[in-house]
Amino acid sequence: MHAVGDERIDREREFHNTRFSTSTRQAQDKYYEIVEHGKRVYLETVRTLARGADVLEYGCSNGVESVRLAPTCKSVVGIDLSDVAIDQATQAARQQGVTNARFLTMNAERLEFPDNQFDLVFGGGIVHHLDVERAFREVARVLRPGGTAVFWEPLGHNVAINLYRRRTPEARTADEHPLLRQDFKVAERFFSTVDVRFYGLTTLGAVPFRNTPLFKPVYALTRAMDRSLLLIPGVKWQAWYSLSLMKV
Repeated sequence: MHAVGDERIDREREFHNTRFSTSTRQAQDKYYEIVEHGKRVYLETVRTLARGADVLEYGCSNGVESVRLAPTCKSVVGIDLSDVAIDQATQAARQQGVTNARFLTMNAERLEFPDNQFDLVFGGGIVHHLDVERAFREVARVLRPGGTAVFWEPLGHNVAINLYRRRTPEARTADEHPLLRQDFKVAERFFSTVDVRFYGLTTLGAVPFRNTPLFKPVYALTRAMDRSLLLIPGVKWQAWYSLSLMKV
């Protein structure tokens, strides 16, 4: 008999195996353009910290970023719950001649690594699928002293965004939970510093202009507005996405 947690893991695995076998989120793709500037900062941060490091990609999907990082890393390991994704990642590494990357099917809440194994752990859109306490405990455990975790994650405070989520349940798993302020409080129990940055508030207003000549100027204007608004304590948690840097 499965425990409740095992049933949750099984549901997540089934959803993501289907996702990597087909395509289940095309209708949502258009929205990610309005946080692309934050995603770039996330990836640039990861690439800088990965140079010469032992790296773990936490929820590696089909391994695109791990394969891209491999030439500058000492080593990179990608883990994912989806065996379909891991097969795709392993094949991609082999096809590109990458020899210092390996990919493992693994439960992110129960990492099968010794303590103090990695200099950097990073992941995009992974923590909000997990029990955050278990996840942060495991990430902190496998990081070496002075190591860093970098996560790109959706937030769950914005009423309008949450309304859209409720109207499109097919685009996400039944158990995922965009992160809340209290989740970052949990992180503070396992990391010495937790630095959270915020992206995507008024830029949401650029979505209707996505396929028009107005998109670039509207996006630039709303990004400028967000740079000020997302410094305000009572406003910043209304953002759609967060970039967090956590040091042990």
